[in-house]
Amino acid sequence: MSGPGARHTAANARGEVGGRGLLDCILVHVKRVLSTATGPASAAASTPARRLAAACLSAALLLGPAAPALGQSGAPDEETSEEQLQARLVGFPVGLGPGDDLAVTLEVLNRSSSAAEEIEVTVQIYQGVTSVSALQTTYRGRFGSLLASDTIRLDDVVVGAGEGRMIAASKPLEELSAFRNTTTDRAYPVRIVVRSSESTAEPVDTHMVYYSEPPEKPLGIGLVVPLHSPSIYTDGSQPDLVTRGSLYESVTEGRLNAILTALEQFPELPVTLAPTGLLLSMLQDMASGYATPDAQVGPDDPQAQAAASTLARLRDLAARPATQVIATSYSPTPLPALNRAGLGDLAQTQLREGRNTLLAEPVGLLRAQPLEGWLLPAGGALDQPSVDTVHRAGSTHVILAADSLRPVRQTFTRGLPARLQGGGGSATTGVTGAETIAVIADSGLADTLVPADESKAVESRQRFAAETATIHLETPGLTRAVAAVAPWDWDPGPDLAIGILATLADSVWLNPTHPQQIVSELDPPAGEGLRLGATEDVLDAWPDLPTDSYFDALERAGEAIDRYSTLSPPALQLGALSRRLLIAQSSDWWSTTRRLERAEEFAAAIPESVDGELSKIRGPGPQTITLTSNTGVIPLSIGSGLDYPVNVVLRLDSDKLRFPDGNDVNVQGLQPPNQTIRVRASTDASGTFPIKVQVLTPGGLLISDSVLTVRSTAYNIVALSITGGAALFLVGWWIVGAVRKHKRPPPVDAA
Repeated sequence: MSGPGARHTAANARGEVGGRGLLDCILVHVKRVLSTATGPASAAASTPARRLAAACLSAALLLGPAAPALGQSGAPDEETSEEQLQARLVGFPVGLGPGDDLAVTLEVLNRSSSAAEEIEVTVQIYQGVTSVSALQTTYRGRFGSLLASDTIRLDDVVVGAGEGRMIAASKPLEELSAFRNTTTDRAYPVRIVVRSSESTAEPVDTHMVYYSEPPEKPLGIGLVVPLHSPSIYTDGSQPDLVTRGSLYESVTEGRLNAILTALEQFPELPVTLAPTGLLLSMLQDMASGYATPDAQVGPDDPQAQAAASTLARLRDLAARPATQVIATSYSPTPLPALNRAGLGDLAQTQLREGRNTLLAEPVGLLRAQPLEGWLLPAGGALDQPSVDTVHRAGSTHVILAADSLRPVRQTFTRGLPARLQGGGGSATTGVTGAETIAVIADSGLADTLVPADESKAVESRQRFAAETATIHLETPGLTRAVAAVAPWDWDPGPDLAIGILATLADSVWLNPTHPQQIVSELDPPAGEGLRLGATEDVLDAWPDLPTDSYFDALERAGEAIDRYSTLSPPALQLGALSRRLLIAQSSDWWSTTRRLERAEEFAAAIPESVDGELSKIRGPGPQTITLTSNTGVIPLSIGSGLDYPVNVVLRLDSDKLRFPDGNDVNVQGLQPPNQTIRVRASTDASGTFPIKVQVLTPGGLLISDSVLTVRSTAYNIVALSITGGAALFLVGWWIVGAVRKHKRPPPVDAA
């Protein structure tokens, strides 16, 4: 290495305590010697050079523990890192410019039996990266060449045995020669080493973002935050009982509380929220009071009040001018998985109910108007069959995961909206020719939102800052925008959540915005559009896809609800069943075999519930009904053990009876506990004969059947006709005979 950076490194090396700077210097020159001795032109000189390098390296090892080798993580041995000195980064500037200080705050823990003295902090800055792929290699500790280094001594700092202490080290950036007059805007890998006179802590790796001046065209960035929690209902046989307490933990001390708290601290920051209908419904349920297997929890209980407070916080956030709300599925269910299983109707219901829970009163729970025509599919997953589902739900704009697209070679990160190839609807959807416009979520940004370790919130935040800066610096002269979509189970912790939002709010290279604004300001590139990937490729993001038996259970549950719906039950009753099916579809169940089994049981309990409701409807019991004339009214008593009216159909069948109003009688609003239906009937016969009575759903499903006995005491019309005819014949015959006898001449006397 040569130039100002090398000179600065060498100067610092001469001033370090205990030969530590000399070790760094030796290693740097070893690297240079080795690199110059490996090319073809230096073959003749390679042997002496390698001997010199080996001698330098041996000297370094004799002087003491070496600093981490360049381009490697260089962790000290286990005893040093775990039993003596440990350092955690708790403060670092998000971005720096000329005139700023490189200020570092660390939490140092001394686990040795003696005090840690002569504390010093070495900051090493490596060559800045020029691409996202190069940046991502630095996450694994693979840095480039050393650009600048400085050691800051903290002579007045002592960390007692077994104690922890915050320490701060600061250095004006311009005092590092590499940054004195530079205009090279970059994300720079940084390694921080804390050492005492006795031991050295494991290095801390992070990133420094440097801009010499605010850019003319900052990168637009739309942060989309899904808000979701797994179902608190897990027992299909007791679907109304809260059997999981994770939601309460999440909204009080857990991840949802951390996210909402961070959002509340940045009221002017543009953010897009995507709450699931399941989350909102569960909060509403808990706030109203709920039952557990062990107790009834009232609305005054702290857990119920926490749910009510969280729902109110969500409503307040959704009402802020800087916040937009986007619809998603009711529960995080990948649409391609449902469509592949032939469950397109269930996918459609997912989208419809997911949106309905957001709407203003009296329908929705969030009391907010979601972005018109916009959808965040679960996991950003979409395949071509799912496009029709999306259009049927009224959405023409989606936020899409890059994994849903067919791979194409590209030089830069996607920074513009895109048209999906063949993204229009079909003739069956009613949206023929409609375009599907997608904002592509950047997967690398999403990865940086996830902390690698709870103790590394600052490093994770700096990865996010470095990633966005590197994307911007790919084409700093162009207006571009990206979407960063947090994971559905995002658990950033309070420090990282606040750090991410602060980065968005304060970074000169970023322009926070919304997906809708991205589309309105940036036209999708002309051309054929992007092609969606094959269904199987899209679903690769879900390695634990359920087996066919799971989807079969969903299908049977859906068919049972369809049968039940033909009764026209109250919306509350039907909605409760539908919600149970929506919950059963959630990918939250897919993580383990046991959970998936419980999901199948949860779905299988729905047909059982429907059958249980239908069994409460009973046809007339065995009885004998007497008709005293050839026409009359038959009273049929229909029983109902339901708590609500329903519509049913009575089907009558008899060889001897006719029904002037038809054999099928529609009963609108069958009232519990029983209702008598009067049916007109007529007969030409007398005697006793059966009548079959069936109670059906309006869709034709048999609910119950019974056989009644009808006894007719009316004269048999046919018999009367025959008898009457015979009598008339005899009378006629007698009359004819009498007339003939009267007209016959008297007999002549033979005498």
